[in-house]
Amino acid sequence: MMPPGDAQTVQVRVQVIDMEPFALDLVLPTYLPARDLTQRVARDAGLGAYWEDGTRRLFWLRARGRVVTDDEKLEIFQPVPGELLHLLPQPPIGSALAERPPEYPEMHGYAGAGWVNVISTLFGLLIWSVLWGLLLMVNPTPLAGILPGLGLATISTSFSRHVWGGAGNQFRIPGTAVVVFGMFTMIAVIPPAIIAWVDPKTLAIAVVPAFFLGLGAVLTTWLAWFGAVEPIKRETVQIAKMQTQDASAALVCAICNQVIDIEVKQDCMFKCGRVFHSGCYRSRQGAAAGGQCQICGFKAA
Repeated sequence: MMPPGDAQTVQVRVQVIDMEPFALDLVLPTYLPARDLTQRVARDAGLGAYWEDGTRRLFWLRARGRVVTDDEKLEIFQPVPGELLHLLPQPPIGSALAERPPEYPEMHGYAGAGWVNVISTLFGLLIWSVLWGLLLMVNPTPLAGILPGLGLATISTSFSRHVWGGAGNQFRIPGTAVVVFGMFTMIAVIPPAIIAWVDPKTLAIAVVPAFFLGLGAVLTTWLAWFGAVEPIKRETVQIAKMQTQDASAALVCAICNQVIDIEVKQDCMFKCGRVFHSGCYRSRQGAAAGGQCQICGFKAA
């Protein structure tokens, strides 16, 4: 059968991804569908078209970062001379080679949940506040108030998160932490105020700034868990991905006429207003001469 009158060919380098990979330079017709083109490449590469049991071996062609479908032709990619393509043969039966989806670690929820952590953190709060009170008995200064107060606020937020199961997006976590922080601050004030009879004004100068700074520490600690540690929900990831795809749906590469994903978008260096796949642009840019855009003919002054 004669090829159509406007048929074209292009010389490319084909990298064969097989048990023993190799590369070869071939002149390929751009008008053949991929199902026929892959068989022709396999023949020229010396790869068997059939298995020993008589079943046909499958081949796939990869161009411009994706697998070409059976009905697609190379002409829609407008390949340039010397462009690299990949031939992906079907692995031999029993070779244990198989394409697998990526493996992600399992999500087991909040590791700190449970009454053991709640009780141990509550005990830690009690010990911390008692030690803070003893420090204020012997050294009722602002520094002795602020630093232990910030630590007590942080532990209070941790205790609150254990109580509510670790869901960082719940406002009841900082609310509970503020109440707990206030209660244990009062426990820390009791020894210096009642046992050591520390001057109330001196004690207030040491504790009041610590209390208000502790409130800020509760908020900061909660936001750190909420924004940095809390895992992103799968629904949020899917929505963001869909929005990205919608935003790039109107962008079509001026070389291959395919939709451009936003991550591989490339603007023309001559500011002609056209957009490309970064791979398409680099391959066509390699043939540029005289500082002239190979798509629109614009030439920089």
